[in-house]
Amino acid sequence: MTQGRPSGFAVFAKFVRLQFIPVMVAPVALGAASALYLTSRFNALNFLLALAGSVSLHLASNAIDDVYDHVNGVDSVSDKIFPREFPGWKPLTRGMISLKGGFEASGILYGFSLVVGFYLSLTVGWLALGIALPGILLSYFYAAPPVKLDYRGLGMGELAIFLSFGPIPCLGTYYVVTGGLLSFTPVLLSIPSGLLTTSVLLSHDKIFFDAYSEAGKRSLAVVLGRNLTNKLIFALGLVAYLLVFLFILLGYAPVYAAAVFLTIPFFAGAVDLSGREVPPPEHARRTMRAFIHSVTFTLLLSLGLLL
Repeated sequence: MTQGRPSGFAVFAKFVRLQFIPVMVAPVALGAASALYLTSRFNALNFLLALAGSVSLHLASNAIDDVYDHVNGVDSVSDKIFPREFPGWKPLTRGMISLKGGFEASGILYGFSLVVGFYLSLTVGWLALGIALPGILLSYFYAAPPVKLDYRGLGMGELAIFLSFGPIPCLGTYYVVTGGLLSFTPVLLSIPSGLLTTSVLLSHDKIFFDAYSEAGKRSLAVVLGRNLTNKLIFALGLVAYLLVFLFILLGYAPVYAAAVFLTIPFFAGAVDLSGREVPPPEHARRTMRAFIHSVTFTLLLSLGLLL
């Protein structure tokens, strides 16, 4: 860092939101754990490749999201509303990365994910890329025109997040680490992970509620309003716990999967049903708790499958 300016790595880490990598690691780990639980098969190299490709895709998605939020004026509004020291500031809006540089960084990360997908398709089966491709398209068109899923006000952005952090990485990892097997069970097991990551997004969007409203970004939180969004976050969490209970009851998961109930304190800290108006920093704190809850829940579910 020179004269108060962040280093190049710090700016890149901010741009791709490097701190949120665990939210992608967790469903990939769940896919691998599902493979071991259901088949006892595990290809370590393919797991590492699936993990690297998935993380790269996650970072690419964050990057292209920032690019188009900048192009669409969303981040400019945020930069005016929030104080300069607000943790959610964006490098593009503050001129620390050029628009061209943002597109290039995202393109490199997408390219790496595609290379991994092609390699796994050649070595395992074409479905490796077939499963990954919807995730790539959803991640790009989450904010990119002409689709702009998260701008439509129809909950399509939230559906994209559910699929991209639940069924897609979990099933894709299961497929490649088992050497080409398919099963509906890892898809079922991934539903709670997808729901809780969607809750993280909903909580995050409450931070930027005013900025999104002013800039015309109609995410589901903006459409519902903060109070209804809080209730939806609570409902998604309850459904996640109920599903794991049913998985155990129906034999889709061992009793050890009940370890997820240890995360209830995190869940309690992430929800707010008081109906009170709170400032953005409080929404930010709840978002971090929702993030910790989602990751811990999914990793404990994965551990439960391995015990």
